[in-house]
Amino acid sequence: MGVDFHEPSEPYKSSTLIVRLSFIGVFLYVATGVAVYMTSGSFKGTTTFRPVDAVYFTMVTLCTIGFGDIVPDSTFTKIFTCGFILVGFGFIGFLLNGLVAYICDTQEAFLLSMMDENRYKNILSTYMVDEQKGRMRIRTKVCLALVVVIGCIAIGTVTVHYAEDLNWADSIYLSMTSVTTVGYGDYSFRTVIGRCFAIIWLLVGTLVVARALIYLTEYSIHKRNRKMAKWVLQKKITLSDLAAADLDNDGSISKSDFVIYKLKQMGKISEIDILQISKQFDSLEHGMYGKITLADLMETV
Repeated sequence: MGVDFHEPSEPYKSSTLIVRLSFIGVFLYVATGVAVYMTSGSFKGTTTFRPVDAVYFTMVTLCTIGFGDIVPDSTFTKIFTCGFILVGFGFIGFLLNGLVAYICDTQEAFLLSMMDENRYKNILSTYMVDEQKGRMRIRTKVCLALVVVIGCIAIGTVTVHYAEDLNWADSIYLSMTSVTTVGYGDYSFRTVIGRCFAIIWLLVGTLVVARALIYLTEYSIHKRNRKMAKWVLQKKITLSDLAAADLDNDGSISKSDFVIYKLKQMGKISEIDILQISKQFDSLEHGMYGKITLADLMETV
């Protein structure tokens, strides 16, 4: 078993691959849907310009909204749509979530780099950035995500108001039911202009809302983990804790034993993690002294 002195492949490279696959996947998905719906059967419901309807229906299917304003009208297209939904819900959804994660991570890195030259660095660092972990605070991500969601709803409301000739209340209602993928179907996009706008806006809006929900979930889990960590650190060690942390059964625990035990209690590491790390250490350590030396590393080259 050799030692790799090179750094593992950077996550950035895999992220850029996901971005490329996302665009290719969406293009193939939309192209396939348009080709099938343009050549096989027709739609029933509120139709406009057939190519626009085909792209619009494909995007509504991908976003799992299901307005019901237009639906397949032939047996073949109905069967095709069943499989089309599963593909969009699974594979394409995974790629698009990866794309959104990449965009969010890139934006976070940009904001962090900008703070080095910002005169309000101290204020921003206190409330927005976790300097110890070198990343934005989760509550900051939640706030930014909610701002973007509100922005998407606002853009949709204004556009729907003028493109679909709806009053402001109905425009807000349609925008909200669209980006949240509820899609009751009582209001939908019925004009060519409205559907052209919806093709892009629905995809962006639903992904933004999904990401905001993920951040909200992360925030909730983060708060729970912090409470757990605080309880573990304040908890006094007992005889049962001493016995559990005593890995070599010598009646005492070292500082490293104590740290590992506390991390396990906090849920930050598991027994499997410890065993895997220990196994890797044992594979590199040949002197039987409990240490990895330069000689050990040279033997594995």
